[in-house]
Amino acid sequence: MPLRDELPPRTGPWATRFDSEEALLEADTALRAAALRDHDLSPVLPFDQVYGPDMMHRAAQATAIGIDPDEPYTADGQIRYVYGDFYTEALVYGVYRPAEGTAPTGPAGVDQLWNTTLYPYPGGGIDPTAVELAALGLDVPGVDRRFVNFCAGVLGVEAVDDLAMLKERFDAAWPDYRETVRNGLLHLVRHRTMTVQQWYELTYVAFHDEEQLTGYLAQVYAYLYDGFPVMPPAPN
Repeated sequence: MPLRDELPPRTGPWATRFDSEEALLEADTALRAAALRDHDLSPVLPFDQVYGPDMMHRAAQATAIGIDPDEPYTADGQIRYVYGDFYTEALVYGVYRPAEGTAPTGPAGVDQLWNTTLYPYPGGGIDPTAVELAALGLDVPGVDRRFVNFCAGVLGVEAVDDLAMLKERFDAAWPDYRETVRNGLLHLVRHRTMTVQQWYELTYVAFHDEEQLTGYLAQVYAYLYDGFPVMPPAPN
């Protein structure tokens, strides 16, 4: 299966970082608690739920840097960077997998969650914590917000190349979580309710058309549930 360093470079519109070890640990603590509470391996939380209501305090926890989409170069040809706003509409993403030795009933404590990636991100076109399921065509039995988080986190630009790490431990995820992801993938493959533009706004992974996206999601389903041996690479 493809290893991360064998895959093409992939990046979203922002590069982000936590500004201190304390900010990262605080986010990890909050995300792990949400993962255990909700049976969700890819929880997403608004900044105010992690760092509190004070905007100045929230803004001091992370930095986002991107290339200016309106003027990407200065007059002398240098790249022009802009800085993301973490005062409002900021999110923290966690992507976890069950630790080795976790029972098939799923992780029962924070020590049974292994971190795959953890990152802050400015609010984008689609906020996974707030978007209505109906807006994505996902208001169907057996699908809940955890599937939106799975798409945004596990299949999002920061973690999609690590899908093999989840696959190795996916059988030890909570049964209701595995079933929610199964139902969501099958629904998108069968009914194609999300456009490629919606997918990009949720994940920052760009597909050419719905046919390519559907084929990819079918491969993800086969990889996680049907024993397909090769990790499907997302497009560059």
